Amino acid sequence: MSHKESIPAGVTLLAGAYTLDPAPWPPFDASVLGFLNALSENIRALPRGNVSEEMRSLGFWLRRAHLLGLREAYGRADALGLGISFHIAPANVPLLFAWSCAIGLLAGNACRVRVSGRRTGDAEQLCALIRELLADGAYAPLAKRISVLAYDRSLTDLTQRFSSECSARVVWGGDRTVEEIRRIPIRPRAVELSFPDRASLCVLGADAVLALPHEALCDLAARFYNDTYAMDQNACSCPKLVCWEESDAKTGARAASRFWNAAAKAARRYRLSEIKVTRKYGALWEYAGQNGRVCRIRRWDNLLYVLELSALSRDFPDIPMQFGSFLEYHMQEKGEWADAVSEKTQTVTFFGVSGEALMETALRGRLRGVSRIAPVGQALFMDLTWDGKNLIDSLSRRISR
Repeated sequence: MSHKESIPAGVTLLAGAYTLDPAPWPPFDASVLGFLNALSENIRALPRGNVSEEMRSLGFWLRRAHLLGLREAYGRADALGLGISFHIAPANVPLLFAWSCAIGLLAGNACRVRVSGRRTGDAEQLCALIRELLADGAYAPLAKRISVLAYDRSLTDLTQRFSSECSARVVWGGDRTVEEIRRIPIRPRAVELSFPDRASLCVLGADAVLALPHEALCDLAARFYNDTYAMDQNACSCPKLVCWEESDAKTGARAASRFWNAAAKAARRYRLSEIKVTRKYGALWEYAGQNGRVCRIRRWDNLLYVLELSALSRDFPDIPMQFGSFLEYHMQEKGEWADAVSEKTQTVTFFGVSGEALMETALRGRLRGVSRIAPVGQALFMDLTWDGKNLIDSLSRRISR
């Protein structure tokens, strides 16, 4: 049967095959590692000016040396994948579909991945690279293991069909998306992983920031930029709130001024469209006008907005801070950042403070949120433990004896 005959109306096949081989493979199969490394090499061979920061990060993550390190940490000789995994990716993080697909493949599954109809040039370019590799006879075994397709979310009958066929369903998106998909049943033995709305924060040590030489400060600002602006702050691990740990108020004020000035310079390379400015500016004044905790607002043109708070609240994940907008709070005592943590808090990035102390605060405080603690610059670095879940174990099965 031809693709034209077999693909339902309303579906666009972007890469791979429509009909998948459901056989489970061992996690970290050699064919999968070879394919993903080849994809990494092709991404990294693209002209640098034509590759987004997100695409470069993906290419770096998929390189063989990194995959072998993941196999060392997560691989098991007594495991197999589950079968077909169905991945539903969000529109606001354009290449998340690729990360999700790669993880499904590494766990030993065939992967059907739905991407948004509002896909970007990055997504189109990446799908072209995948198609090119799958056409190479060396990667023929993967041709029936990957299906990247697009269809409108209103076509729920297709989501129902793919859900009924899968052994694992992975849903990335907002709370509303997760709730909608959960109404669609999966098979009794199928596994479901969902990653709904999350938000993240950053803890900075004022004394350490003040002590940085100029070049090191610029490097810190660049790493903070990569954690935030690179994804328009849309990813769940992008910090929205910056909490300062300081020896005194004067030190905190000087450190904040120095840091934000450096961050504003790092942000000069950010592509700020008119629609982003409109949304960003409107959200700034709507939140400031409705919230008595905003005690100060600073702007560096339209590239960077900083809203200083007089008190912390657990509602910060629901505040629309995007495109270079940040909440800021100067802590009165160490560990006060925990007052902002709710079950929606995902990552805490840090610089100039003890990561071990942050972990101790999370554990001793029995916080309902926080599943990652990472240095500034690693907020977007995807690990195979995400939102507190071991993704390889969750998407495979162990055979005991």
